[in-house]
Amino acid sequence: MKEYSETVRARMVARLVGPRAVSPSHLSRECGISEGTLYRWLKMAARMPEMATRQGKKSTRSDAQQSEAVIARPRTGAEKLAIVEQASGLEGEALGEFLRRAGIHLAELEQWRKLAEQALQGEPRRLAPSKEMRKLQAELARKEKALAEAAVLLLLKKKVAAIWGDEDDDTDGSSDS
Repeated sequence: MKEYSETVRARMVARLVGPRAVSPSHLSRECGISEGTLYRWLKMAARMPEMATRQGKKSTRSDAQQSEAVIARPRTGAEKLAIVEQASGLEGEALGEFLRRAGIHLAELEQWRKLAEQALQGEPRRLAPSKEMRKLQAELARKEKALAEAAVLLLLKKKVAAIWGDEDDDTDGSSDS
């Protein structure tokens, strides 16, 4: 695992937050640091007290409010869609302020926007068949094969009877010797 200096970490985190923040995926492609590493640094930086001050300005939030804003809470699909809709017309500092109030990162907003676009385009998502479903499909295929064999045997029996006739009527059960 490659070690990065505190200066590099601080610069990358600074690029990920604020009004002109870039997404971790974009920054990852730009600087060659993995996206997971950038997310981890961002998470660690959010826990540090010096993140409460932005460019030397003291935050007016209490520690409890800051920790609530940092902790991401699960949101419903409707909440995510509403946030994407509200953020759609915002840019620059206004977008940064909105994201801080909402308690989300730009990367989350971009991810939600992509998900909403995919949903609106109606791209079907196919679920992988479960074990039970695969088992039932195999059983159905086996039974269909057995049914086809039985149908063939009945058809052959009818043809044999048509060609050779009914042997039970012609024979008396005794041998001709």
